[in-house]
Order: sequence, then C-alpha cells, then structure tokens
Amino acid sequence: MPKNSLLILIFLISISCLSQEGEYLFGKVIDSSQHDPIPFVSIRVKDRALGVISNIDGTFKIPMRYKVLGEILEISCLGYETKEINMQDLDDAQSNIVVLRPAAFELQEAVVSANIKKLSARQIVKIAVNSIPQNYPQYNFNIVGYYRDYQVKNSSYINLNEAIIKVSDEGFGKRNSYYNQHQLLSYDKNLDFDVDDFAKQPYDYDGYDKIVPNARMINDGGNEFIMLIMHDAIRNYKEESFSFVNDMKSDFIDNHSFRLVGKSYYKNEFIYQIEIEFRNDHYLAKGKIFIDTKDFAIFKLDYAVHKLANPSNRAKESFDYGIVDNASERFSDGFKKMNSEVLYHIHTEYVRDLEGKMFLNYISFYNKFLIQRPAEFYSKFVINLNDNSFRIRLNKLPANLKKIKNNDFKIRYKKVLVPIKDFYFLEDERTFVVCPDLDSKKAEGLFENFNYSVSNVTYNYRIRDTEGNKLDERKWEYLHQYREFFTQEIRLKSEKIGQSQFMLKNLPLDSPRQPILNETMKGDYWKNTPLPTIHN
Repeated sequence: MPKNSLLILIFLISISCLSQEGEYLFGKVIDSSQHDPIPFVSIRVKDRALGVISNIDGTFKIPMRYKVLGEILEISCLGYETKEINMQDLDDAQSNIVVLRPAAFELQEAVVSANIKKLSARQIVKIAVNSIPQNYPQYNFNIVGYYRDYQVKNSSYINLNEAIIKVSDEGFGKRNSYYNQHQLLSYDKNLDFDVDDFAKQPYDYDGYDKIVPNARMINDGGNEFIMLIMHDAIRNYKEESFSFVNDMKSDFIDNHSFRLVGKSYYKNEFIYQIEIEFRNDHYLAKGKIFIDTKDFAIFKLDYAVHKLANPSNRAKESFDYGIVDNASERFSDGFKKMNSEVLYHIHTEYVRDLEGKMFLNYISFYNKFLIQRPAEFYSKFVINLNDNSFRIRLNKLPANLKKIKNNDFKIRYKKVLVPIKDFYFLEDERTFVVCPDLDSKKAEGLFENFNYSVSNVTYNYRIRDTEGNKLDERKWEYLHQYREFFTQEIRLKSEKIGQSQFMLKNLPLDSPRQPILNETMKGDYWKNTPLPTIHN
C-alpha cells in the first residue's frame, strides 16, 4: 500500500441508539500499530475551515450534508500522518473505522539540528514562549466551537452539557482570556445520558461534599467555560494559569526540566517534541510541548500532574482518600487504568491558519474529584434535658437490635468520651434513648454545661442497617470531570457583539438568565456528542 494512502476499515457496527442516525456520518480513529483509539484528532472539512475533534474514545460525527456536497475530510493529529478522504467513500449506515499511521520520528536528526543551532531543549522552549507575540494573533478575531462538560462514572458519561460558543478575542497582546466576550449560540443538557444531581454541585471545601483530592479548585468568579479557558497557559502566557506552569512567561522555564526527545513531520512542518518535568516532595508534573523548528510556534502543550506515593506525606493529609467505595478509580481517568494517581491533565493544541498565525484548535481539562454522598442510614441527635438522655432518631430500623451494646455508642463532649449506663429502643419512633452514667466522674456537670447546644458533642456508632450501611457513614466516591472546547470555525475579522448578547461570565451556563442566541445558530456548527463505545 502506498505510504500516503488512507487505510480505512469499514466494520459492520450498528449504532441503533442514536437519534441523529441519518443526519450524520459516524467514525472512529484508531492507531495502526496498537489499534487503540486516538483522541483529539482534527477531522476538518477541507477548504471550509470547519470540523470537529475526536472524542476520548476516538469517535466523531460529521453532518451528512457534506457528503452530499462531495467534500473531502482532512484528518490530522500530531504524531501521525495527515490523511485525506473523500466523504463519498464513507458508509452512511455503519460506523467507519479510520486507521492512522504514526508519523516518522527522528531523534538523532532533531538533536543534530538543535546542536547546529546551539540550542538546548530549555532554550528552545524559552524562545518559543518569547515568540508568542510574533506567532499568535495580536488583533481581534472570533472563533466558534463546540463546548461540553461531563463527568465519568463507571466508565459511562453522566451530566453531559453541550453548547456552541462564539468567542470574540481581543488578541494575545491584550488582556487575558477572561476579558474576552462570549456568546452562547446554543446550550443543552443532554438527557440521553444519566444525571447525578449530587455530583453536579460546586466544589465544597467547608462541608467536604465535593473536593479535588490533594489539590484545591479555585474559582475566581467565572462559570465552567471561563474556568476552562483560563487554563489555556499559551493564551494567558503572561498570567497565572495552573500549577506548576503558573505564569508561562516567567515561571514555566524556571520550574521545569526539559529534554528534547525527537522531531516529527506534521502538515509540512518539522516539530520538536520536548518532554517536561517538575517534581517536589508531593507532586510530579509531566508532559510534552511541541514546537515548530523554524519559527518556534507552540503547537501543543500536554501537561499532567500526578500525586506522588510518598508514605511520609500521608500523616499530613486530613483524609485518607484511599478509603472510598471505588478505590480503584484513584488510578484511572474514567476511561482507562493508569500506573499513577493523576490529579489533573490539560491538553491544549493550536493550529496554523492560512496567514501563518496560531489559533486555538482545542483545549481539554480533566480532573479527578471526590464526593461524600449523604448517608443511606442516618440519624438525628437530640439532647433531652427533661430526663438527661440522648435521643438518636433513625430513618430506618437497625439490624440485629438485640446484639447492640453500650459500647456501640461513642458519644464525646468536648472530646471526652461520655460513659453510657444503659439504652433502650423506641421501635414505633425508630429512636434510641441513650442514658449516660451520671454517677461517673466523667459525667459530672455534663448536662449543666450543654446550654441546649450540641456544638461540643461528637458521636459515631457501630450500628448498621439490614443492607450493611453503617449509621451516619457518608461514603466517599471517585468521579471524573471533563471540560472541553473544540474550535469549529476561525473568523479573522472580529464581529461586534451587543452587550445584551454577552455570556454572563459569573453565572453557570444553565442559568435561566444566560442569553442564548438560538436565532443566530447556523447549520455549519454541530455538537460532536460522544457515542457509545465501539468495540472492534
């Protein structure tokens, strides 16, 4: 087979559960050597500057109308040969499996080339960062793209929200991307996917209902889309972005070590591939940066932060994050297993336009989070000053009532364990009446000092219901969060947006106060909704 020919395997795989069947062509991109799905592949309608990026599982969809028009698809990804395919060759009714070949990778030539220029990997990166003003647009421009945020639970998508968003950017020479203006051209909660309302809530570091383990998600006033684009370290290269890139212009070079690992060919350009690493006692950050060998434009930044498995650090942590229902998800991104605990992973890729400037192609931000679900078996604790007892009212009957003993109740006042004399159970009220031993020295003055408050009282119980749930135990659970934006169209001439049409940055995208301009939505934009996994 000629080297530049496209290898396409058409598998007879039914996609019966998709309501859009007939409106779209479906496909999946896989690697020719390992047959693994390839995420973040650009699938563009050639000469129209329109297209999508493949999903985590390599899937994508393209409107059928472009096949009718006889369009050509350009399929490209850093590290792979760029391919073109006539859409007439794609199957309408089945999923099309597209196989990409890895691009030639030249380690020795890359090192020789850098040596000739007398440049170390660190110097290449420094030149690239300092060249951002020359390689990226300093003028106003618009991009329109497909945004989505979703969570992954048990390898399935949940809480999927989708939008088409227009970004009016003042240019890289102006303020950071928070100050750009944005329009919601469409927004939908996709109810074809499961909804978990508890997992949707904001991060909570007070009640610990929802947290990022071993890290802290700081919201400086932006909604979920603003949070995503503020993690574009290239666009915001003069501003704080995320640990440990921080300010890319001043901190990135100093914080990391760099190693030139090779050079590959991508869309008629040679690209340096440089490995990045940062390490301290608690975290390991690793990634790659892809830089043009001629003008030093940054094509891609791939950056992940890992939690180091250091036993000396565990004593300093407030919680044992390993004690969760689905502990194995600690070493996963929701789709595949990993050898380490990844706290967050950010992919940012730029693409060169016809005028030679670099524009955002996509950004994907992943982070793991923990939730403490409400207890299935729970109680209400009351101090009864009439008979100097504790009342513990349950939501359902306990198991093995006759086997419960005094020492199954651990009640402390000002951290001192209260001795229990006796208890009995009011079955019709589902209530334990627990009587402290008032003759004990530890109980002296106990009820006089309560002042009708339970703020100084802590309690836990070794009592379970018939399903095995421990009383008042809130279980930890790992889930995975993704926020992604994929450019579908670049407009070099910026269009003015009326102030009443601006996205309200401080309000969630699903707020009823958000202006959604459905009337301006045109047929050239579409939502690349994830597909069920295609098994080859």
